[in-house]
Amino acid sequence: MQLPGKIETLETRAPGHGIELTANAIRSGATTIIAVGGDGTINEVVNGFFENERLISNEVTLGIVPRGSGSDFWRILNLPPDERTAASVIHSGAPRLIDIMKVRYTRMDGTSALRYSVNITSFGMGGLVAARANRSAKPLGGQIAFLAATIRTALAFTGNSVTLRLDNSKTVEAKITNVAVGNGQYHGAGMWICPGASIEDGMLDLTVIKYLSLWELVRGLPALYNGGIYTHSKVESYRVKRVQADSLETTLIEIDGEPLGRLPIEVSILPGAIRVLMP
Repeated sequence: MQLPGKIETLETRAPGHGIELTANAIRSGATTIIAVGGDGTINEVVNGFFENERLISNEVTLGIVPRGSGSDFWRILNLPPDERTAASVIHSGAPRLIDIMKVRYTRMDGTSALRYSVNITSFGMGGLVAARANRSAKPLGGQIAFLAATIRTALAFTGNSVTLRLDNSKTVEAKITNVAVGNGQYHGAGMWICPGASIEDGMLDLTVIKYLSLWELVRGLPALYNGGIYTHSKVESYRVKRVQADSLETTLIEIDGEPLGRLPIEVSILPGAIRVLMP
């Protein structure tokens, strides 16, 4: 984290600690915050930019050095994947305004909560996969860990019946495997879930994967990685500014790779909300 006249390095020590460290640094005058880590770390840093649903300062810029098993957001920023080269963007990159998502969701105890999301928020099997993958040791890397978690979760997953309300104008009822709301395009260590998403268009990209049997899911895996997901017969896509989702059954969510709660949920877009250093 860079503060006026000096550089200070701070290490997160528990879930949510990155939010606290970032907010304190900004209040102390930091103008550039460098997030070194995966999507969960980036998410916490971005959430530290806000207090009472407002930016603490309009002068702060985010820099990212990708690191971690679930690092996906760097792909859409066109950042180099290796840490040393990515760090050079901090010095040579230009700040650009990007969109983020405001997510109102439900904690497991039934209370409501607010979280900002910079990449992907999903619900259905994704919430279970994120929890399983985050518990794993990942000896073979993030992509293998998330793929293995997906297959293991699918063995017992029987789908979730959800109701989606899109921009208050369209209602979709479906039994789903997963629904992804994308500002970014990738999650799960390389799964190309929202290939049409842009962080600068002021829109959400919604990918609805209807319920797939285990065999259908395995057979469709290549489309999940090669950008062809929209061609699958059980996938629907929408572009919206807001989506609300609810279910009569417990349907878990994940926000930027972190399993945080369940439906109901409301996701809306905040266009040009923060500045990020990009090549």
